[in-house]
Amino acid sequence: MIDPGKIIDKAKLANHKDPWAKREQWRSHPAFSKMTQFKSMFPGFGIASGLFAVYLVYDHFSGPKAKH
Repeated sequence: MIDPGKIIDKAKLANHKDPWAKREQWRSHPAFSKMTQFKSMFPGFGIASGLFAVYLVYDHFSGPKAKH
């Protein structure tokens, strides 16, 4: 039978062979991925462009009618 204590001990030893490994783990966190950084570059862009489109539709249909 597999002893879970030995597996955990081996995992701890593998992570701490490099003294800076624990301090470098944040780099592989999903919050710092390229896609997350790209999405957070313009936080309100999606809402703003949707509201602008609604404004344009409203302006088109409610504006004064041209009498040419």
